[in-house]
Amino acid sequence: MFQLTPEELAEWQRVLDAANYNNIFCHCRQCDREWVASTEAPCTCGSIRVEYIACWQFPDD
Repeated sequence: MFQLTPEELAEWQRVLDAANYNNIFCHCRQCDREWVASTEAPCTCGSIRVEYIACWQFPDD
């Protein structure tokens, strides 16, 4: 089984952090509002029932 070295793991985490910066897709399960943000936060309707998905997980097509 392949394992990353501590340096490789740190680089992988850095790249994911950079990909997530300003790129989190947010969907409010209460009012259905959708937006892209850089942090996880409640919806403007006040709901904390928000789904967060990193945008890098979506294809570029």
